[in-house]
Amino acid sequence: MRLIRVLFLVAFICSITFAQLFGSVNPTVDSNFSCRLYQSFQTGNMVDWVKVQNEMKSLYLKNPTSELLFSITQTQYGYIGYLIGAKKTNEARDYIKTAEKNIEQLLKVNPNWSDVIALKAALLAYNIALSPYKAPFIGPQSMSLISEALTKDPKSTQANIEKANSAHYAPSMFGGNPIEAIEYYKIALLLMGAKDGSRPTCSWLYLNTITQLALAYEKAKKPELADATYKQILQIAPNYKWVKEELYPKFKKKNK
Repeated sequence: MRLIRVLFLVAFICSITFAQLFGSVNPTVDSNFSCRLYQSFQTGNMVDWVKVQNEMKSLYLKNPTSELLFSITQTQYGYIGYLIGAKKTNEARDYIKTAEKNIEQLLKVNPNWSDVIALKAALLAYNIALSPYKAPFIGPQSMSLISEALTKDPKSTQANIEKANSAHYAPSMFGGNPIEAIEYYKIALLLMGAKDGSRPTCSWLYLNTITQLALAYEKAKKPELADATYKQILQIAPNYKWVKEELYPKFKKKNK
């Protein structure tokens, strides 16, 4: 299971709510896309991920909306992480260029869209992951964009996630702080939940964020909280391969 994880592994450089992710898309289409992406995320089935992505693009050609374009860009953001992890660098670069064009189009519609600004910061991190020599030049831009997104909207889920990522994975000398990361991940999870405190259904982003929370607890040397979070994850998604087959067994072996 490598989908999305690479995004967070390069987050030291730069590092939505469910309703925001699929904003004004028809509810039936919303449920179909989101649940298929969620299933693909759990199993690491990238063939299905690309199929969903292509169907979203086809829908956009028929009914172009900013919300749907953002959703498409979000799936590209996830897929780029997989491509980098699979060392498919040329394809990753092509996807980054496409996603960057989408970001610029979205910002023309709404220059203050914090989720989009934060997503732009994450794409800069991808560029650094592919070309590390660029870090001194565009790394600060990425961090600045995260700060800008949070200033414009402290309740931006994407901005809180990116802020958490940077605190989670940055070396301590460059501001890394797992305790800070934990707080921002918790904020993001609350923002993705419903007003009654329930979690969203079929949200791959929620599942990935709570996984990052468990990892941050590990890094902060809080094994009891990490263990409880891993158990919670497997209650939510019993067949989630990354946690079930890799992260949790590794954690238990280390904390016997």
